[in-house]
Amino acid sequence: MEDNPFSYNTIRDVETDSGDIFIGNKQLNFNFEVPKVDSDSILKLVDEYKKISCESDEFRAIKEELEDYKKPRPNRDIIGLENKLMDGNRKDLIEEAKEYKDKFAKRLMRYEFSTHQTAIHLTLLGKIEERFNTYIVPLIKNGSENEKVDLAISTLIIQPLSQEVMAADPTLTAKQIRGMMYMMTGNCYLKWSKS
Repeated sequence: MEDNPFSYNTIRDVETDSGDIFIGNKQLNFNFEVPKVDSDSILKLVDEYKKISCESDEFRAIKEELEDYKKPRPNRDIIGLENKLMDGNRKDLIEEAKEYKDKFAKRLMRYEFSTHQTAIHLTLLGKIEERFNTYIVPLIKNGSENEKVDLAISTLIIQPLSQEVMAADPTLTAKQIRGMMYMMTGNCYLKWSKS
């Protein structure tokens, strides 16, 4: 009598994933288009805001919006940058994140009453928040490897925004853009954890 050929086989790395069965590793593929760099829009913004005074309603409105990013987001538990990164299993980023966040905080104070710099900062912070929450959060929630998350951050946020702003202000480097991202992380605008 012949043995059943299937009796000695074993199955490993099986995930049920809400009813579906995957044998081996499930790879998530995200296709996204790299944002188009539009330096002209930043240059137009700079030209427009260089013409307004610090006492104008337009400048006050920008300052109010920018102040929101500078303080913790309402109705969220305040645990700080370091704990947020630890919750997202990103201890590897903590030292760099603190350094870049502090560097950007100094810049923010230095240009507090510069109308065009304030407009640039607000524009970039808004773009970082939108892109992070649209592209990066789904990667994190789906358990993507840190390398994939880091590549997406660089490709979709850091590189295009630093290229976009370079013509208007070459001191707004990739490090400054990262500092903006980490400031928003510490103030609960960006989440690095799966939950």
